Amino acid sequence: MTSVISAPVEQDVASHALIEEALRTFAKAFRAWQLYLPNNPTRERALSISRAAFVACWSAGIERIRLQVREAEFLHNAQPVLREVERPSDGIPWILYRDGLRELTIMPGFEHEALDAMLALLQRARQAAPDDDDLVTMLWVADLESLHYRYVEVGSNYDGLLSPGGASGAGAGSAEYVRPAPRAEALDDAPAFESAPPSGVVRVEDFDSTLYFLDRRELAYLQEEVRAEFTADSRREVLSILFDIIEVQSDTAVRAEAIDRIDELMVNLLTTGTYDLVALGLREASETVRRVPELDEGARKRLFSLSDRLSEPGVIGQLLQAVDEGTRAPGAETLEALVSELRGGALAPLLSWVTHSSPGPARAAVERAVVGLAERQTGELVRLLTSDDASAALGAIRLSGRLRTTAAVPMLAQLLRTTDVSTRVEVVQALASIASVGALQALEVALDDADRDVRVAALKAVGAQRHAGALARLTAALRRKELRSADRSEKTALFDAFGALCGDAGVAALDAVLNARSLLGPKESPEMRACAARALGLVATESAFASLRKAADTRDAVVRNEVARALRVGGNA
Repeated sequence: MTSVISAPVEQDVASHALIEEALRTFAKAFRAWQLYLPNNPTRERALSISRAAFVACWSAGIERIRLQVREAEFLHNAQPVLREVERPSDGIPWILYRDGLRELTIMPGFEHEALDAMLALLQRARQAAPDDDDLVTMLWVADLESLHYRYVEVGSNYDGLLSPGGASGAGAGSAEYVRPAPRAEALDDAPAFESAPPSGVVRVEDFDSTLYFLDRRELAYLQEEVRAEFTADSRREVLSILFDIIEVQSDTAVRAEAIDRIDELMVNLLTTGTYDLVALGLREASETVRRVPELDEGARKRLFSLSDRLSEPGVIGQLLQAVDEGTRAPGAETLEALVSELRGGALAPLLSWVTHSSPGPARAAVERAVVGLAERQTGELVRLLTSDDASAALGAIRLSGRLRTTAAVPMLAQLLRTTDVSTRVEVVQALASIASVGALQALEVALDDADRDVRVAALKAVGAQRHAGALARLTAALRRKELRSADRSEKTALFDAFGALCGDAGVAALDAVLNARSLLGPKESPEMRACAARALGLVATESAFASLRKAADTRDAVVRNEVARALRVGGNA
């Protein structure tokens, strides 16, 4: 039953991927159509790739491609198959949507004469003057047999729906007009005319119905388009064109020249602080290597080396300095996207910066990206544990614990022999987070550390992980005379760890601390007895509760309260 159900799902996913690829290549062909002359090899190559993508759809059993047209995307079965994110107003979906087209159906055979004709019509519609025919009129005249469409009448009070000829019985590519009831529109912005305007006064409202008058929405649209055109960074287009050349050109020399220009452009973008385009270039380089398997080895290495060059510590240092100073600093999302595309060489300066930087959106973004980078570059992360840069080493220790990197355990165990106390504490916490067998065994050494903070951190770690291998060391620690002079937190950590591990076998040792008496009263101090009561509560066996009940009426309030709490938690009060 499972295979019967999953087969259509897999087929739908495969069909969706084929349609998405066909429309992506069609968009690239349209871009090449705009940029190159008809005899240009790049343009011919882009058209050939687009034709092959549509043929692949028909070969896979797809009978037709029915698309819903939105302002910046095409939908197929309510799923996006082409989305124009960078500059939607220059994309194919917007050209169709602007002229009223709301649905497009592509039939087998479109890849022959209809593909070239459709690209020519899209280019004419993109460059059309206000008095020229719109795209619907052009399609009606062209009468493309393999293309059906539906549209609404734009610029009137009616949504006139036109159905494709294939559905109504008319000729292919034609449409039948269906006029529904008028649609009411809000007229809040309409000018208010006086019943009797003064004689000889000329008002702008008198020209509303003239041929060349534009309403507010049209003026706003034109202003926005002009602003977008003047503020657009042409380097984005240049970068896209260069990667298109690498993808569609098979000549090695042409690809090498395009990579040279990309390399120069990336340096310029980084120098001018255009970090979003740097991230885009690195991402496109990786995608190009993945999408074009026929790339020669030299081109692959050069595209990969783009990230290597930008991952050098000197380059990353300048970027992070700009973030600290706020000069040409990228936003958090841009910074995260850029760091995510870097290589292992960038890990050291990034970890060093994260360790000492102030909390904020930039630091959070870099931390998220560094986690992904460290997961891909485990060897570099382990190497940085012994870095001469103390901040980078500290960041590597913390990140090893956060990622639970078992490969870092041997190096972390060596770091427990360092003279720096704060480093040993961080190592203990990292080993506790990793919590593998090797990590917990390494923690046993820290139980006998010379520093109190390291010992307490190790005691809490083995107790929380219930590492039975540490029981012998804990038992020996309970018998040491030095324990009596230790502070309350260390005593509590030791007894808690012992109580979590010893089980019924350790009740006798704990009872001796809690209930042993001399001629003058209890042998142990109230602090030691209270810690023993806590530990017996953790053992939580019948013999442990019996030991606690013997001390329930002790005169010392601290011990009595701790015994009562232990019995209450165990339900034996």
